[in-house]
Parts: sequence; C-alpha cells; structure tokens
Amino acid sequence: MTTLRPGNPAPILVMATPEGETRIEAPATPMKPTVLAFFKAECATSQLILPCLERLYQAYASENWRLLGVSQDDPETTQTLRQSLGLSFPIAIDYAFQSSTAYRLTHIPTWFLIDPHGIIQKISVGFAREDLEFLSQQIARHLGQEPIPITQDRDPAFRPG
Repeated sequence: MTTLRPGNPAPILVMATPEGETRIEAPATPMKPTVLAFFKAECATSQLILPCLERLYQAYASENWRLLGVSQDDPETTQTLRQSLGLSFPIAIDYAFQSSTAYRLTHIPTWFLIDPHGIIQKISVGFAREDLEFLSQQIARHLGQEPIPITQDRDPAFRPG
C-alpha cells in the first residue's frame, strides 16, 4: 500500500547498483513507460510476482519501455534471489530505503506503472493476477503488439504482500 495515487508525479529514485554505486535518477524515461517493482527477497509474495515480471520483460524485449526492480535487500541477498529465480531484468538496491520512503510504501511487493512524463498511471500492491495482465496489456499496446499472458494458471488471483 502507498499513499501515492495514479495521477501523482513519481518521486526521484535514490538507489545503489549491486556493485555499491549510488545513483539518483528520475523514474520517467522520455517516450517510454517505466515499471518500478519494489520487493524483498524473504517475502513469499515477492517471490511469486518476480517470475511474472521476468516473463513480462522477456515477452516485450524492447528498448521502448523500462522495467526496474527495486530490492530492499543487500546486494548479496539480491544477487542470490536473482540467480535462484533466473531474473534478467535490471535490479537496483534501495539505498537506506530512501526510494521506498519516497514512494510511501507500507507493503511489499508494490509496482508502479509510470508514463513517459513521470506521472503514476497504475499502482498494484501484493500479487494481483488481474493487475499483472493489465500491465502486460499496457506494455503491449505501447509497443503495438498483441498482449501475452504473464501469469500462470497455478497462480492465485490475489495474494497480499
């Protein structure tokens, strides 16, 4: 959960790369929608949603949109999770929880769909199959492609974070 709402400007991100380099960046990318996905390795719901996000990343492999995972864990734990789940999309470390605080998070996982102008379009907390498929449809529409399902039949309709 967050107190941010669709229509709000997306806050600036303060992150560290897995190598420990701190970076500050705007969440918006000109001409590209951005998906920010906050997670924590020990969270079972995060472990459920991350493979769906990997399928999203693979299904729409393009430089015309951006997916960024934001880990609340240290670099070693994040790398272990990345390897165990086979994640290939970019992941940054939430340095001292500054980005989680800026995004006013109260639950993990939470993802944000941000338009190219830096405006939040959609927020989803926990695992919501309908929201993930909506996300797939939005990325497909932006790319001019047919949507591809990213959840699986065995996935629950909803699981709180």
